[in-house]
Amino acid sequence: MAELSAVHWLPGAARLIAEARAELPQKDGLSAAFAALAVLRAAGCAVADQDEVAVAAGTVRAPGGPPAGAENRADFRLPVPCDAATAGTEPEALAAAVEALSDKRLRVVPATGEWSPQALVDLLVALWDLPRVAVLARLDPAELGSPDTPERALLDYLHTGVPPLWTNRWRPPGHHHVLVAGVRIGAEGTLLSVVDTYAALGDNGIHDQPVEWVTAALAGSGVLLLVADAARAGELAEAVAGAGLRPGFA
Repeated sequence: MAELSAVHWLPGAARLIAEARAELPQKDGLSAAFAALAVLRAAGCAVADQDEVAVAAGTVRAPGGPPAGAENRADFRLPVPCDAATAGTEPEALAAAVEALSDKRLRVVPATGEWSPQALVDLLVALWDLPRVAVLARLDPAELGSPDTPERALLDYLHTGVPPLWTNRWRPPGHHHVLVAGVRIGAEGTLLSVVDTYAALGDNGIHDQPVEWVTAALAGSGVLLLVADAARAGELAEAVAGAGLRPGFA
């Protein structure tokens, strides 16, 4: 992971990271619920566990194991269905679950459209002046770099803009959900700090990714869910539009 002092963390990132790390790892098939639970708890919302979020969001789990070095977690309190054919969590349902479980204290604004590195960076930079914000990403992990990419390679990328060669070896079925919590801008490259769902991925769940790779992971059916206090919903929508993206699910 990049040096913490060099990362421009999004507002509220410290508490968000603390809540995510305290909950590690995700339960089997519940990456969306894991990420949303961290967001809710960071905002002071009393939510029991990942199961409560998963049920509220209508999640269907997919079969499949954790990355190398991580253990399965199947301590489910509530019944969450598992079916390879219909597995997933719809972004609209996840957004509705976050708002409902926060008693409408939080508002979720989606960001979709033609993803580009510049649009993604512009969006994140536009969020820096908010008092608190969380960015929940649904993406294709096959497009990301390896979470254990050496620090030297990341520094070289910041200086040269040439992405490291290490690719992600863990490729779970379907989409994966993570949190984007920080930005590190170099002379030629930009790294995004990703809060992941297993301690084995990066430094206790945090790893840096070139913005080009995060953009590729969002291409297609990827979506960002921006979460802030309800009174800030308009500012979230303005940030999305200002980046040339759409504040909608399609």
